[in-house]
Amino acid sequence: MITGRGHLEVHQNLRRPKTLIMVGATPSAPLPACDGRAQTRTCPAVLTTNPNASPYDQRADQPLPETGWPLVGGRCVVLGALQRFVASSWAPWALLGVTGVLHVLATLAGGDPFLMVDLAVYVDGARHLTDGTLYDFFSEPLHLPFTYPTFSAIIFTPMTWLPWTLLRVLWQLASFGAIGLMAYSTLRLLGRAGPKAPNPIQHVRGIVVTVTALGLWLEPVRTTFNYGQINLFLCALLLAGAVAGKEWMAGASVGLAAGIKLTPAITGLYYLLQKRWSAVIWSVVFFALTVAVGAALLPSETYRFFTKLMLDPGRTGPVWSAINQSLRGALARIAGEDLVSVWLVFAALATVLGVWVTWVCLRAGDRTAGLLAVQFLGLLISPISWSHHWVWVLPLLLWCLFGSRQRLVAVRVLAIAWVIATCSYIVSILIAQQYIDQPASRPGWQSGLGAIYPVLGVATLVLLGVVSLRAGVARQGDAKTPATPPDSGLTAAS
Repeated sequence: MITGRGHLEVHQNLRRPKTLIMVGATPSAPLPACDGRAQTRTCPAVLTTNPNASPYDQRADQPLPETGWPLVGGRCVVLGALQRFVASSWAPWALLGVTGVLHVLATLAGGDPFLMVDLAVYVDGARHLTDGTLYDFFSEPLHLPFTYPTFSAIIFTPMTWLPWTLLRVLWQLASFGAIGLMAYSTLRLLGRAGPKAPNPIQHVRGIVVTVTALGLWLEPVRTTFNYGQINLFLCALLLAGAVAGKEWMAGASVGLAAGIKLTPAITGLYYLLQKRWSAVIWSVVFFALTVAVGAALLPSETYRFFTKLMLDPGRTGPVWSAINQSLRGALARIAGEDLVSVWLVFAALATVLGVWVTWVCLRAGDRTAGLLAVQFLGLLISPISWSHHWVWVLPLLLWCLFGSRQRLVAVRVLAIAWVIATCSYIVSILIAQQYIDQPASRPGWQSGLGAIYPVLGVATLVLLGVVSLRAGVARQGDAKTPATPPDSGLTAAS
């Protein structure tokens, strides 16, 4: 069966001719049949007459016109295998189990198995909550300070009640769950899953489990596991808020996330540009509540953090370290020193670009692209964006696979580039090349490769802006066209 905009479902039973039905097409309008013999060579694809046509060019309740473009047999086989895999009741879970085992073995083979130094910082911060040294102690063995608002230390307190080994196991398991929530929420935001989804896909559970298993191996996700970082939970919280049915819940996700780690506050721009004033107000209210809780319990430490410490990026580590994948870090490594004035210029330009891209995406009706644009903007302009902060690459890859512009060559190239950058562990290799107290200056090849995430981040913003601008123009040309994404090679739900 061909579903969506020309993607194929391969049936195991090839004895009967198959009737091709468009998603949303009426039963009275079947499309040409594809018999079993054609699947070994070519199958007629039902596509728009323009391969780069906007998703707004065709109504969801009308079949798309047929073209003579073939869908090669190899792709038929691959898509069919993928569909059968995610449709299986056990295969995705088996893959997840294998991933878990490999993750444990790979971690045990490392030099510091399950050290989870950032999780140790959270726990140590909670233990120093009331002794007046919250921002003065250092967590060993890496001599790391506590760099979060006081509200974070308060909510981390229950973790001190658990044995360290049990806490690490539970944190790792919960991190897997966070990836699953990220995947499901992204699919919902794309309109591919959940109640009243405009263009749902089948086997959502299998897809989410598969994404959870494979997503672990992206460098930002993998290092988040290794460090015991909180990034996955914050990303999942913000995505869940973006698909929440209540404005106060959307605002609460931003306010609470910002109260824990400040940087998610930029998500408010996503709601601001949509003029969702209620969500914006609720985000401010919830953030203010986190500050009030901290001020009530730790007044001096809260005042110290918000008036001094949060303005000192060097307190979290050297700006020019290879692990800092922000524009400031990349520029410092290339120039051989931290040029704040130059960084401010680049940050201002990135801000203009990011705000414009977000506005264009939202105007085109692509909320997922708009949210991604805001997050990538935050990662670029923040003084410190450790490589594990870039977990938003996972929702981006889902947008490339299931989003409304999935068939554009540029979108596919972007997805491939991010997969190579994150699965090759370039940043981790560069970190291993460093030494303690290394200055900003380093060999040219390290400086160039060390800018991989910022460069791809800027490229991502440009691509999101260009494709959304084209979609917006097409949408204005046909005001009756709904923002319904095409199918992605996986079967649409009937």
